[in-house]
Amino acid sequence: MAPPDTAVPPSPSWRRWTGLGVPALVLLGFGASLLLVTAFASDTYQDGHYLGPSLRMHITAWTGLACGLAAPALYAALRRRAVRRGWSPDASRASGIALACLSLGLLALLFEAFGVWTLYAPDPAGGNDFSGLSHALAGAVPYPAG
Repeated sequence: MAPPDTAVPPSPSWRRWTGLGVPALVLLGFGASLLLVTAFASDTYQDGHYLGPSLRMHITAWTGLACGLAAPALYAALRRRAVRRGWSPDASRASGIALACLSLGLLALLFEAFGVWTLYAPDPAGGNDFSGLSHALAGAVPYPAG
């Protein structure tokens, strides 16, 4: 391996994959997790009955987690390839962008893992319909008297 001062800069394709591919995976994973939140709001309950997680919820949760885990794996593979070819990946702006996105992506990864966990968690209302919410609201009347 060449000394750092005479190292060859990475190729344009490597910089493109690192500078665009890694942040794209982080954003795609976070976007899938946000889509999961909207899917949970509309797919879980219908007419007061708990339906459980839908297929759309499973797909978006697992896609988000897969993208969140693939981003650091892609960066590690690209960095390893650059070092093997004698390039200096530390000096490139693409590597800095990818590292910044990966550090923010760690928070997104926790959000994505929580999304997968919610798929297999029990009914948040505590029952099979909205009647379980009365226990969660600590004595509030679920329906107006009248």
